[in-house]
Amino acid sequence: MPLSRSRFRPTFAWIVPTLLFSISLLHAAPADSTMQAHFGSLQERLLADGIQQETIDRHFTDDRFEVIHSLLKVNIRQPSGTAGYERFVGDESVHAASDFYLANRTTLDSLLKDNPVDPMVVIAILQVESSLGRYKGTYPLFNVFASLTLLEADPVTDVAPQFWDHVLDEIPEAEHNAAMNKAIKRAHSKSRWAYRQLKALLLMEERGHLDPLETKGSWAGAYGMAQFIPTSADAYARDGDGDGRINLDHLEDAAASVANYLKVHRYRKDNPAKRRKAVWHYNHSDEYVNCILTLADRIEERVKEEDAR
Repeated sequence: MPLSRSRFRPTFAWIVPTLLFSISLLHAAPADSTMQAHFGSLQERLLADGIQQETIDRHFTDDRFEVIHSLLKVNIRQPSGTAGYERFVGDESVHAASDFYLANRTTLDSLLKDNPVDPMVVIAILQVESSLGRYKGTYPLFNVFASLTLLEADPVTDVAPQFWDHVLDEIPEAEHNAAMNKAIKRAHSKSRWAYRQLKALLLMEERGHLDPLETKGSWAGAYGMAQFIPTSADAYARDGDGDGRINLDHLEDAAASVANYLKVHRYRKDNPAKRRKAVWHYNHSDEYVNCILTLADRIEERVKEEDAR
């Protein structure tokens, strides 16, 4: 994702259990008044921040809008984002990524000819983020971020009375107070973050780039081949195929966006420190950076071998 990626966001959207319980606003009678009050205030805030009233009304009254209850817990106690990097630098992954590059070489080389970012790093990122577009997430983005705004302490307690018990259920009792304080701070921070993402999402919808209730992403709200979050997509995403619309499910737009993100963060192939730092901005994890750069180098080696045949 050409993103200033949220440090709350793990890399692998597909390692999280997908059978999460969803609860429709229309069937949430015990908490209905709390959610109505919360979403009423949320709509007023979006309007004050420049989102058009028609846009707000259309999304909050759409039958597809629902609160995804279990995303609240998983975003507070998210899985590790470091597991499984080793498989991406193995032969199977290298072959899949290099074959993908070879099949799309003309498009990618033309697209990136004036960009300092080498295509192998772009392909490596797309491979690690979404397995080259095969795993992009299953949750409507609008529902993800609207749900996560409920992670203020009072609304989430009213909407899900046992929420904090579930958050603490695997933590030793002696550590509950410290864990609770940390979780509450994280919940408030995550709620504020979710609002920024929701606002960016609706702004992109108003520009004609996507339908927030149709576009799907991970449980943490990253979407497309490059797994951008909305604020990063709004800032860095580019129209690679020239159709006037940014669709991060399309290779040209996703590749152009990744390359633009790395370029803005001063990527230099001939400068190992700057190369590494730019990729680190994409995901603040040394394990992630090591994986991307190793995979990119292995892709390049195999492409050279194929070209020499």
